[in-house]
Amino acid sequence: MDNSVEYSTMLEHAFMRSPEGMAVLSLSDGNGNWLKVNPAFCNLLGFTEAEFLAGAIFVEMEEKQASSNELSYRLVMNELQSSPAGSWKKEAYFHNKVGRPVWLSLTFSGFRVVEGQAPSYIMVYAEDITARKIVDQQMPDHQDHHQQMEDQILQSERNYRLMSENSLDLISRHAVKDSIFLYCSSASRTLLGYEPEELVGTSAFSYLHPDDLVMIQNLMERSRRTGIIPAVSYRYRHKSGSYVWFESNSRYTYDHDGNIMEIIAVAREITERKQFEFKLQENEQRYKSLFEYNPSAVYSMNLQGDYLTANANLEKLTGYSLDELIGMYFGPVVHEKDMEKTLYHFNLAAKGHPQSYDLTLIHKDGHFVEINTTNIPIIVDDQVVGVYGISRDITERIRYTEQIEKLSNEYTLILNAVSEGIFGLDMEEKVTFINPAGLHMLGYEHDEIMGHSYLDHIQHSAFDGIHYRPEQSPLIKAIRSGRSYQSKDAVLWRKDGTSFLAEYQVTPLFDKGEPKGVVVVFRDITDEKEIIRAKESAEKADQAKSEFLAIMSHEIRTPMNGIVGMTDLLAETELDEEQREYTNIIKESSSSLLYILNEILDYSKIEAGKMMIVHEPVRLQEVLDSVTDLFMAKALEKNIELSYSMAPGVPTFIMGDAGRLRQVLVNLVSNAIKFTDRGSVCIYVEQKMSADAKKSTLKLNVRDTGIGIPLEKQHQLFQSFYQLHSSFNRKYGGTGLGLAICKKLVELMGGAIAVESSEGEGSNFYFTLQINPESRVESDEDEIAQTEWKSEQEMESESDSEGQIDVVENVILLPEGPALSASNPEPTKGDPSDEA
Repeated sequence: MDNSVEYSTMLEHAFMRSPEGMAVLSLSDGNGNWLKVNPAFCNLLGFTEAEFLAGAIFVEMEEKQASSNELSYRLVMNELQSSPAGSWKKEAYFHNKVGRPVWLSLTFSGFRVVEGQAPSYIMVYAEDITARKIVDQQMPDHQDHHQQMEDQILQSERNYRLMSENSLDLISRHAVKDSIFLYCSSASRTLLGYEPEELVGTSAFSYLHPDDLVMIQNLMERSRRTGIIPAVSYRYRHKSGSYVWFESNSRYTYDHDGNIMEIIAVAREITERKQFEFKLQENEQRYKSLFEYNPSAVYSMNLQGDYLTANANLEKLTGYSLDELIGMYFGPVVHEKDMEKTLYHFNLAAKGHPQSYDLTLIHKDGHFVEINTTNIPIIVDDQVVGVYGISRDITERIRYTEQIEKLSNEYTLILNAVSEGIFGLDMEEKVTFINPAGLHMLGYEHDEIMGHSYLDHIQHSAFDGIHYRPEQSPLIKAIRSGRSYQSKDAVLWRKDGTSFLAEYQVTPLFDKGEPKGVVVVFRDITDEKEIIRAKESAEKADQAKSEFLAIMSHEIRTPMNGIVGMTDLLAETELDEEQREYTNIIKESSSSLLYILNEILDYSKIEAGKMMIVHEPVRLQEVLDSVTDLFMAKALEKNIELSYSMAPGVPTFIMGDAGRLRQVLVNLVSNAIKFTDRGSVCIYVEQKMSADAKKSTLKLNVRDTGIGIPLEKQHQLFQSFYQLHSSFNRKYGGTGLGLAICKKLVELMGGAIAVESSEGEGSNFYFTLQINPESRVESDEDEIAQTEWKSEQEMESESDSEGQIDVVENVILLPEGPALSASNPEPTKGDPSDEA
C-alpha cells in the first residue's frame, strides 16, 4: 500500500475513534460550515453528524450565545486572526438538543492550505466540563451564577414539556431494554386512549400487534449495532382493543462516555393512509390479471405523482425496473416539452376528471418514446385518493401517420401537377376529389363541384350530337356497372355550355371487395385530333408528291433514254470535229441528267414505300469487280489508286440484293474519287461474328485519302439535298441525294451506314449488313454462272417506250454498231461521279 494512503487512513481512524470531541469547520463561504465531526463531538450536544453537516448547528449556537457574547463565529475569527499562535481557547455554555445545559471547553486552531494566506479550515477540539462547572458553582462566590444556570435548565425543561404536550404526534422516551416507557406525551389520550401515566413503566412491545412484534424486535436489535433506527410502520393496540397504525422516527441519546442512554421516538398516526393503501391493494388484487397482462402499461400514482404500483409493461416502456419505479415521481421520464401539459392533465385527473393525451417519454437509455396516456381518478369513499395511468406506445402509429401524410402530400403534388383531369366519385356519384387540371377543363370551382354530381351535364350528348336520355350517358353507365371502361372519342361539356373532345378512363374502387366509387381520368384531345388530321393531310400530300415525282421522273427518263441512245448512234457516224464535240456535250449532259432522274426516282420510290429489295445469291467479288471496273478510267485520269480487298473468312456468296448493294458502293466510290485529288481509294470487306457464332455482320468500308469532313458536319451528311458547302456544289456538282439514298437502301437491307473522317485526312464510309452463316450459298461458280438475273432497272427498261425500240432498230441496221449500248440503257461512257 502507498505510504500516503496508509497515513491518511491512520489519521481518519484516529479522528473517528478519538474520545475527545473533534470537528472541522470550512471557511470557503465565509460562514463557517461544519465539514466533518467525530462521534465524540456529536455526543457532547446530542446532534447527529448529519444535523451538524446540514449547517444549522453553529448558527443556532451563535444566536443563543450572541446576547451574552460568550461565543460567536465572528468572535472566533477575530480571536484567531489576532492570536500569534493561530489558536484560541474558550469555555462556553450551551443547551444540548433536548434543552439540557452543557459546558464545553473549546479550542479553535486555524489550518492554512497555503502558507502565508488566511486559514481555510478551523479545527475544533471540545471537552465536556459541565461537572467541573457545577462544582465551581457550589462555591459561595458562585451561588448567584449557579442559581442562574438552574433557572435556565428549568426553563428549558418547561419549554420542552410544553412542546411535547401540545404536539399532535406521540412523543415518548424509552429505556433501551424492552423499550420501557420513561415518558409519554399527552397525545396518547387521543391516539391510544391511555393516560400518559398508564404507559410509563410499561414496555412498548406489549402494545404491538402480534404480526409486527418480531419485525420491530429484530429492527431494534440491528439498530443497536448501527446506531441508526430507520423509520418504521407498525400497529399499536388502542385501549378499546382495536389497533392503530403508526409511523415513527426514533433516535438514541448518549451519555458522556458515548454509551446509549435512552430512545426518543416521535410517532404519527397513519391509520387512514394505511386503509387507503389496503383498499388500493384490494382493488389491484381484484383486477390483477387485467393489470398484469394488459398489453398497455398500467400503473397507479398517489396525488403527488409518485408511482405506487405498475405492471411489467411500464418497465418496457420506460426502461426502469419496478424497484426503481415504485416511489419514483413521474417527472424524470416525461420530456420537458410535454411536462407542463402532463401536469395539467394529471391535476385535472386528481380532481376527478378523466384525461387522455399524447406525450413523449424519455427512456432510461435516452431515446424518446411517443405514448398515449389515459389518467383515471381513483375514488375511495367519494374521495379522489390517487390516479390510475394507462399508457401505450404509439411511436409506430405516429411514424405510419407521418408516412401516410407524406405520401398524401406527394400524391397531392402529383395530382396537382399532371395535365390530365382526375376526379373521384362515391357510390352516390358525388365528387369526392378533383385536381386543378380537371377543374380547369370543366370550368368549375373546387367548392362548387365537391359533394355534387354533374355527370348529366358533363356528358349529355354523343360524338354525333345526339343527346343521351337522363342517366344513360356512357360515363354514368360505366360508373354504375362497376367495371373499367375506356372511351377514345367522347364529348364532354363545360359549365359554360361549351364542349371539347375527350378521352377518358373509368376505374372502379374497391375496399375489401366492396365497391366504394370510381376514379375518372380524362384529357382534352381536341388539339390532338386537329394535329392528327393535319398529319394525315401532310402525309397524303407527301405521298402524292412522291408519286408525282416518281411518275414524272419515269416519264422524263423514257425520252432521255432515247436521246442518249440516239446520241450514241450519232457518235458512230462520220462527223467533223465540231460536230463530234457538240455530240459529246449532248451525250455527257444527257447522261448526267439521266443519272439525276434515276436518283430522284429511287428517292421517290423509297419515300413512297415502293422500293423493293430482293433476296438472291450474291457473289461479292463480282460486285466489287464491276464497281472498280466502272471507275478505273476515272481513277487513272486523276492518278488515284483504286482497289478492293476482302479479309480472310468473308463468305464468297451471301443472300441479298446485288443491284442495290452495287448501287450503294457505286455512290460511295464515286464520292470518294470525286473528293480525292491524290492518294488512293480502297474498298475493304470484313466479317464480324457474334459471341454465340450464330450471327455475323458484313462490314463494307470505302476509304479515301481525300479532303475529309469536319466533325461538326458529319451528322448532316445523310440528309436529303445536303451539301457541305455551296463552293463544293459549284466545283463537284451533285444533287445531295446520293448519301440519303444510300442510307435508305442500307436500312431497307437491314443494315446501318456511318462515316469516320477527319478534315484534311480522308474519310471512311462504311455500312454493315446482317448475314446468317448457315444460309450462305455454297453453289459452285458454274451453277451461279448459268443463272440469269435481272435487276430492277433491267425490268424497268423492258417497259421503256418507243424511243428505245427505235434505238434497237437502228443498231440492227448498223452491223458495225455497239450492240452493248442498245441492250443496256445505263450510260457506259458517261461520268458516274456526279452522284453526291
